[in-house]
Amino acid sequence: MRQYSKMSAFAVYSYCDDDYIKLVPSWSQPRVLSKFDSELRARWDQAMQDGVFKYTLDHIRTRILDGPLSLVAQLNVKRALERRKPQEISSLCQPFNPKIFNFTRISQREILFVLKRREIGEEDPLGELRKRYQDENIVIVNVSPLEYGNVLVVPSLGKCLPQILTEDAINLALETVLLSAHPGFRIGFNSLCAFASVNHLHFHAYYLEHPLYIEKTPVKKICRHCYEITEYPTRGFGFQLGENKLELARIMYKVTDYFVRENIAHNLFVTRGSAMEGDTTRQTLRAFLWPRRPVFGAKSEDLFNTAVCELAGHLPIKVGDQFDTITEAQVRNILSEASLSAVDFDKVKLKVIELLESEGQ
Repeated sequence: MRQYSKMSAFAVYSYCDDDYIKLVPSWSQPRVLSKFDSELRARWDQAMQDGVFKYTLDHIRTRILDGPLSLVAQLNVKRALERRKPQEISSLCQPFNPKIFNFTRISQREILFVLKRREIGEEDPLGELRKRYQDENIVIVNVSPLEYGNVLVVPSLGKCLPQILTEDAINLALETVLLSAHPGFRIGFNSLCAFASVNHLHFHAYYLEHPLYIEKTPVKKICRHCYEITEYPTRGFGFQLGENKLELARIMYKVTDYFVRENIAHNLFVTRGSAMEGDTTRQTLRAFLWPRRPVFGAKSEDLFNTAVCELAGHLPIKVGDQFDTITEAQVRNILSEASLSAVDFDKVKLKVIELLESEGQ
């Protein structure tokens, strides 16, 4: 049975726990695509052929910077020039504004499918999609793509939620990565004041055919649910998938909810990677949360914006004349400028430990 059923101009990709890919091939092994990968890529390719995007990706140049971080720099000038103008952001809790651009205004051609969870053994859903997609999670193309397969995952489209993480949204992000068998399929989130461009709850997901240092970056355990990133230019927290992804989503939401209440801008990145303790050759899902210095207004015109991809080591470069000369040392300096100071981070860390140590008490 196909994983989706056609409904009018749209499709529903349904999935359950049996569809999660627990182990993906290593970077040295041949690529094996899951049903989810095949469906997303086929529909994304068709959208590219149909001219849905603002540009193709044949202009992108890739360069791995010398240094221990093996940073992946990609020159993508067209994204800087042709993308939709980012919205002016003045507050981490800025309310949703229906009068400006949001994802209910996109062209129907941009919708790849509705992402719908089903229970094991349940038939794929049939019937008409509700007019407003009130509770539907949709996957749409990013018309100004970062990389191949770049899509936006929009939780509960019709609820018009602001760009503030919910527990359900975090769980959806984890599930989306688990549906892929590609080691380079990642998903990320930028909060408001952390380079979010649209104040409508969404994640970026895409394929990158290069490993990232963040997949194996050293961490140290600071409490039973959380790790601190070490030997990295930006201070942050790490989490890993255990037996229960719902538990991981709840734990991470406790932290992001605290960030929102305290007006702490933040970025979230989820990727495949090595276990954070014990047998570090074991594969798991790694999730990173960076509390960071806020950015107000629209995005800048610097060499690159220090948003979630950049914090994870993937650098979409906007300025061509510096692409061939930028060094890891320069990037480290830029990334460190986004980080909270040691004093401020330690204050946040103590609160995070307090929050998570209370779990189950």
